[in-house]
Amino acid sequence: MTTADMDVAMLRGEESSVRSPIEMLEYYQQILERVEKSRSNMEKEDVLALLLARDDVEAAFNVNPDENSNELVCLFDVDERLSELDFRLKKIGEMIANTISLDKWRTRLNREEAAWWWQFTPTRRVDAWDRVDWLWDALTLGTLALGASFMVSIISALSVGSLTVAATLSTIAQIGGLAIVSQGALTRSGQAKVRDFMTRFNIPARFQSEVMLITAVLLLLTVYITHNSLTNVYLDKGRAAYNEGALNDAELTFLRGLEIQPDNSTFNAELGRIYESLGVLNKAIDQYYLNVQAGGVKGINDLGRTYINWVNPVTRKSDPALAEAYLQMGLQRANAQQSPDQDLRYQLNRNLGWALLKQEKYIEAEGHLKTAIAIDEKIPENQIGGGMAYCFLAYVYEQEGKMAAAKEQWGKCVVKARPETIHEYRWFSEVRKGDIASCVNTSKIVSGLNDSSFEVIQQARCAIHIVNSRQGSAEQVAVTVNE
Repeated sequence: MTTADMDVAMLRGEESSVRSPIEMLEYYQQILERVEKSRSNMEKEDVLALLLARDDVEAAFNVNPDENSNELVCLFDVDERLSELDFRLKKIGEMIANTISLDKWRTRLNREEAAWWWQFTPTRRVDAWDRVDWLWDALTLGTLALGASFMVSIISALSVGSLTVAATLSTIAQIGGLAIVSQGALTRSGQAKVRDFMTRFNIPARFQSEVMLITAVLLLLTVYITHNSLTNVYLDKGRAAYNEGALNDAELTFLRGLEIQPDNSTFNAELGRIYESLGVLNKAIDQYYLNVQAGGVKGINDLGRTYINWVNPVTRKSDPALAEAYLQMGLQRANAQQSPDQDLRYQLNRNLGWALLKQEKYIEAEGHLKTAIAIDEKIPENQIGGGMAYCFLAYVYEQEGKMAAAKEQWGKCVVKARPETIHEYRWFSEVRKGDIASCVNTSKIVSGLNDSSFEVIQQARCAIHIVNSRQGSAEQVAVTVNE
């Protein structure tokens, strides 16, 4: 007999004689009544003796009916009385668990889960910290819901086009973190697993709800920072792709940005530029309208420029007067800015001059184009759409009969023009300047050739135009000196 068995025998008060099931039941009832009377101050020995007595009664049912049929008949009577006693035992189960450590005794006596009288749980003592756990749990759920909304927009953005390995891994990590915390906050089994995990790291039970909230907040911050940083990343990457003429990549990037921030009209303006560059004017106008509605001055310029070449599907005619109206409004707002955007002022004056020359208002067009050129010469870099004012002014001079001045401007047009859209480039064909068009740098419309390639082309085929621009400049200097 082991030490544990000896302890059990002593607690049961076992004698050498074997008791019958009826005697076991009566002993169980006696111990139960004793414990019930002293429920306010239970003795540990009485409690343990009660549970062991219940073990004996249960063991009495483990008989072979073929060998001992008389005892089996006796057990029917025992079973009827046992139900009533067990009901009384369950009523004091919580007090029993508060008196002795059932976890320790279950392990020591190797009691299985089927012995339900060993599975009572003690009264949970509510710590002062635990009284507001409902608040921390509610905040955790709200935080997770907000984080999930950001994750939905990130996943939607990444699903446009193809996913990179880095984007995929980052998304999986954030989704996994949200899923783990969500399961721990929403399901009972998840709560138990998460709390067991925190217990292993010696986190007290009274602080576990707070730890869950802190974890949810950290995950929300991670998702929020990722969400906001993607906006700038997509703008920068899309513009870089657009400047290189990679319009398909630029379109995908800006569409991803719209999934992140649907109300950011800057993405609409950038998409409009792409569609305008490809000549899809109706789609470009739709995107520019969204930017104009958001109050963007740049959107007014873009919309006005698009209407210069847009053809009304009903009248089958263009409407440069409508373009002029938009561009005049845009120029009013650009000039009223405290720190005017010089590139935007250049674009507005250049496009307004273009719209006016389309209406044969050459004097007005000349004034705006000269203003655009003066601004363009102060901008150090070769911006997209830059230099086109020289081309438009050259055409105006031709219509006014100023052929020497026109030749000079055509030369500058060859060297400096960087048309942004296919319609800007098509204009050379409209005015029968195919020789100029063959020399102009079109690297910003679509990819395929870079600036250095066009320098070679201009030196080989367009030398006469470049010489004219230099001679014209020298003559202009001489005239200025004489004056």
